[in-house]
Amino acid sequence: MKTFSDYFGKTLNFIQPSIWNRSFELRNDNQLVGTLEYPKYFSVKADANIFGEKWEFYEPKWWKQLIEIRESGKELPIASYKTPAFNRQGKLELPQGQSVFLYSNFWGTSFELRDKYESRLILFKSKTGFKTKINVSIEKRSEVLDMHPWLLLFIIYIELGKSRRRSAG
Repeated sequence: MKTFSDYFGKTLNFIQPSIWNRSFELRNDNQLVGTLEYPKYFSVKADANIFGEKWEFYEPKWWKQLIEIRESGKELPIASYKTPAFNRQGKLELPQGQSVFLYSNFWGTSFELRDKYESRLILFKSKTGFKTKINVSIEKRSEVLDMHPWLLLFIIYIELGKSRRRSAG
């Protein structure tokens, strides 16, 4: 099975093939690595498929700033992310007491995933346009990324939600 350590030093592309639906692809050149799809156009729930494994990202209650992750077809979440109110740093609680941190710049054009030692694991850079395009640079081999391959798509899911809320209001 492939892991993100295999993509160390490479830049992956996260693209939206069509402006008319909320379906996204993570690609390494012409190879499809993963997908992120929203079942309905205005849905906040998303289905992720990466390295042949399926996951669901969802907000259990609309009034809470909480996003949870679960395996597809299961009921209990395995991880959660509480959206920070005013700062640009968020903490993602992973299974077995692990955690990673999400940092974003003021304009939302770049964001990064860091480990508990403040070392950058992944750098994301957004490209502006009608369709979503994000360049994803894997900067460090990490056991956390290899154990939780859904993590990369989840970070993009969080940023897509932020940009959608910014444009709505």
